[in-house]
Amino acid sequence: MKKIIFLSLIAQVLVTAPAMGSTQVTAVHEQASKAVEIEAKAQNRYQDWTDLKEQNSDEIREMKATEAWLEFQNKKYSRYVKKQKEIIAELKRRKEEAKRIKMELEPFLETVVDQLELFVKSDLPFLTNERTNRIQFLRDSLDDYHLQLSEKLRRVFEALLVETEYGQNVSTSTQELMLNGTATQVTIFRLGRAALYYQTTDGSEVGIWDKESNSWKTLAPAYALTLHRAKDMAERKRAVELLELPLGVAK
Repeated sequence: MKKIIFLSLIAQVLVTAPAMGSTQVTAVHEQASKAVEIEAKAQNRYQDWTDLKEQNSDEIREMKATEAWLEFQNKKYSRYVKKQKEIIAELKRRKEEAKRIKMELEPFLETVVDQLELFVKSDLPFLTNERTNRIQFLRDSLDDYHLQLSEKLRRVFEALLVETEYGQNVSTSTQELMLNGTATQVTIFRLGRAALYYQTTDGSEVGIWDKESNSWKTLAPAYALTLHRAKDMAERKRAVELLELPLGVAK
């Protein structure tokens, strides 16, 4: 609109120029030139403002998008922090629980080994050296400062498992016993933890461990063949069959 006005003004100046003096024409021309120059500057400023407005609009849209993304990330990390706090709290609880268990477990293991030692001493006299050495190994393990508590626990449980298995199997071994004041080579037959028998190498004499007297007692010669069969079954030399052997005090 402004351009039309200025162009009209210029046209009027050109039309009326012949009626004016040269001085007036010059003055009007200068005014028209200044008006055009001002208009051009205003147009340039308007274009600059338009460009700046579009640039600012783009920045505002980008900032809003960034704000939305940051808000999403803030909520996401809030959940993450909450979860991490829960994990840390659970780890602290477990740490305290482990500390409490350690304080209770170490003396408990000492008690278990003490009881196991008493049990071995009161049990049937088989594998005496092996079982005694195992007890000593456990005591050395519990006194080892550098050994992890978990490893100490594993060793104690392993020893208990071995002792438990003794009550569920049979075995034979050879050793020397003092019989009637004479060192005699015999075969020992262990029937779980129910009974412990011996038989001389020639098979003529058999006996049983008497828990009440804590000594060996001679059995009737009639048990010699039965015990021989039992040993064969223990060594898988004979098919399993029912046998009759005394389990208590020898009569």
